[in-house]
Amino acid sequence: MLNEKRINIAIDGPSGVGKSVISKMLAKKLNYKFLSSGNFYRIVAYNIIQKNIDPNISKNIISSTDFSLIEILEDETILYNKKNITKEIREEEVSKIASIIAKYQPLREKINNFIQEYSKKNSGIIVDGRDATYRILPNAEAKFFMWASPEIRAKRRHNQNVQMGIKSDYNEILTSIKERDHADMSRKNDPLKVSEGSVEIDTTDMSVEENFEIIYNKVLAIIKES
Repeated sequence: MLNEKRINIAIDGPSGVGKSVISKMLAKKLNYKFLSSGNFYRIVAYNIIQKNIDPNISKNIISSTDFSLIEILEDETILYNKKNITKEIREEEVSKIASIIAKYQPLREKINNFIQEYSKKNSGIIVDGRDATYRILPNAEAKFFMWASPEIRAKRRHNQNVQMGIKSDYNEILTSIKERDHADMSRKNDPLKVSEGSVEIDTTDMSVEENFEIIYNKVLAIIKES
């Protein structure tokens, strides 16, 4: 059944809710390709930091990154100009800059176009982000909005960082998440929201496995109906 029909899946939700974890699990289970929109903003933020560019000056942001130099390997390793920056783009400083530059519409359009063009050339795409269901892949057959309390998300992010060997402070992460929530929900361009047609899932009291099973079963139902 899964080989007969390949659909596009879009997953929305705030920072640290586990969008990437669930997306990766789905990609592995369905043999789909996972693209994290947030990673593209992080890559740009990383370059801004490396080049000492002011993130508040929008005209310099687009030129900071050559998207043709981005490579995403099958094991989710991220290369920029052949350099592995997978761990570097997870640093809190990069996260904060990524949230700042995400409000700039020209950059959003560039990243969205990149992902959309990729999805046209490849079937079975899973995209996560804060506007994945209504801006990046509005025609996705399966759409989900994941939510969890800021405290739970901070705890999850802290644990993830520790496992990856990244220096981490829970209180700093919690403050950062609350600030990003406010910025994402109040920004003029493509704010974080539950879009029409999305299935809303509160993961606060769920394990990763429980969350995955709910979404996976809904995806199977959608594939069957297709």
